Amino acid sequence: MDVVIARPGPPAATAHGDFLHMIEGQELKNTRNRRLGARWALSALMVAAMAACGGGGGGGFAPITSPSPTTPASTPASSTTTVTGVAAVGAPISGGTVELKCASGATASATTDTDGVWTASLKSTDYPCAARVTGTQSIVNYASMLNFASAPSQTVLHSVVAAPGTTNITPLTDLIVGILSGQVPATWFASSTNGALTSLITSTALADALAKFKLTLATLPGRLALPDGFDPLTSQFSATKGDAGDDLIESYRAALQGAGLSQTEAATRAAAGQALTLEAYVGTAFTTPNLTTMRVGAAKTLTDTYTMSIPDPHRGTVAISGTYGSGGNLATLSGMSSFVSLDGNRVGELCVSNASVARSQYVYVAEDLVPVYDPAELQGLEFAEYENCTRTGSSRFQSDGSFVFQPAGQTSDPATEGIAQAFAATGLEQQKSGGTAVLRAKAFKYQFDGMTKYVYVFVSSTKGATTPVTNGDLDYVLMGVSEQPS
Repeated sequence: MDVVIARPGPPAATAHGDFLHMIEGQELKNTRNRRLGARWALSALMVAAMAACGGGGGGGFAPITSPSPTTPASTPASSTTTVTGVAAVGAPISGGTVELKCASGATASATTDTDGVWTASLKSTDYPCAARVTGTQSIVNYASMLNFASAPSQTVLHSVVAAPGTTNITPLTDLIVGILSGQVPATWFASSTNGALTSLITSTALADALAKFKLTLATLPGRLALPDGFDPLTSQFSATKGDAGDDLIESYRAALQGAGLSQTEAATRAAAGQALTLEAYVGTAFTTPNLTTMRVGAAKTLTDTYTMSIPDPHRGTVAISGTYGSGGNLATLSGMSSFVSLDGNRVGELCVSNASVARSQYVYVAEDLVPVYDPAELQGLEFAEYENCTRTGSSRFQSDGSFVFQPAGQTSDPATEGIAQAFAATGLEQQKSGGTAVLRAKAFKYQFDGMTKYVYVFVSSTKGATTPVTNGDLDYVLMGVSEQPS
């Protein structure tokens, strides 16, 4: 019903005036009703048109409707993902059982193939997870420098799965788990809860654990380091000799054995933020044939003993151990028939028994020694020469470029001309009664007791030799250590 509000005006004087007023009012009312009806009709047409076009699309006006309750967004369905990796101790863990415990409460398992590869499926909402592999491996133990023993060993190692993709399980990841959790890995895996996994396995925590792991690794004999760009947890690698990741695991295992630690002991110390040795060293060793050169790892162990591992490509890895005497030199050494250790064990010679005769097999120098590239720097220096782990006489590099050796208590041998050629890659050929030998040499200098000292290394091999032989004639290893400051 329309409500008409009368406009104030002068009072009506006649009936005719009242009628006219009524007509005027009725006309006004009818006019307003027609306008209102037109508006409603237009509105109805607009609503109908919009409804026909799908309502409000294409930049048009949306119809005004009553508000309705907000509908909560639905949770997206989780997708199936894959995690895969290699379980290895150097050699692959074949037929091992992999177990996963995830933050969602889900679990999964897998079996490693002959290459140590395992694969499992998880939902995208399951991560992160704890991982464990259990298997039996044949592990080589270095019983002596030449005799190796192989025995089956139960292997239990741990890792963490932060996301889909690659996750390896190796002794290296086991150490990382100890650092990450601050616990023995086996204890942590057994007691870990869903919430604890989520709060522990984060990108920040993993980066911090990896940094600490690198420092721990460097406390092993040889001060091991990761290959560039290699992450033990997530980098793809193959458990085959020659693969950088696999070679690191092999070096780690040998260094751990040299340090006298089991994997559990190493992980326990790593979890507590402790070094794996008292001091770790790196050196270089030389042997026959043809100046074979290798990086050696050594350390002062937690029991204050000395250990050295020599990865000889011809004879296999040689593991030796001993004790310290005065001045930081070695007092005893097992695995070799005799030895020489000088100047705080910065230089040394290692010998084996060959037909009841001690023969020099290795000369080693510490990593802080500086290479001497120009043999002219040695001219005028007097050296004490050692062969077969005995001081055999004195030697001198002459100003004319020759080299003179004087056996103990005897006259000097004929001078060796052109000794500089021995420091070249091709070496210096020498004719001897047994045939032709090639002499190759290296020289280094170092600081000791406030003075500069020098050491030279001579390795002679039968020309064309490929077999490691030390016979004292064509094939031998020796060293000379300077006896006076430069």
